Amino acid sequence: MDQRMASTPAISTAGRAARRTIHEIARRAVPTLADFAMVFLVGGRSIVGIASAHVSPAGDRLLRALRRIYRIPRHDLHSTVAQVIRTGRPSLRVGIQSDGRPAPRGSVADIHQRLACRSALVLPIWIGSTVVGAVTLCYAGSGRTYAPADVAGAERVARQIARTVPSALTNASTSRLRTAAGDARRHTAVRRRLAARN
Repeated sequence: MDQRMASTPAISTAGRAARRTIHEIARRAVPTLADFAMVFLVGGRSIVGIASAHVSPAGDRLLRALRRIYRIPRHDLHSTVAQVIRTGRPSLRVGIQSDGRPAPRGSVADIHQRLACRSALVLPIWIGSTVVGAVTLCYAGSGRTYAPADVAGAERVARQIARTVPSALTNASTSRLRTAAGDARRHTAVRRRLAARN
């Protein structure tokens, strides 16, 4: 199954407009489809969060903190996000319980506990025949619970994100090519000046 999983390291340097669009798609899912949402993309050996939205400003701050520190190994056997990306199949978690163990303040476990997700729907983000990431929709404080009937509506969110990801990657690739071309021109000019002196 891993053959269908693509790395998208360029997303971290993608244009601001593309990242804003992905963030807005997540924002529109809240509160209709979720109390909070997070978008993950595969980058190298890790899966990283690139956008998020929460029903409350305090929750938004927690999600931003989580995105800064949370890196999921691609082959993590305990992560639902990693499993969805590996298999390409949605995952529905109806009842999620906290283990209640105390966690260091500001750690990934602490932020997860404070977000208090009670039900989750995780969907793969497909581009063609390749899974490039996942979108996680969670119910927490509202007390709502996902059901199989919710999958179709949630898949629309994943498809909207998938349409944005290629443009983000194209923009990043174009930017990298421009940078490489500029570097090549500068190195050529330096070589010419050195050759003229010799």
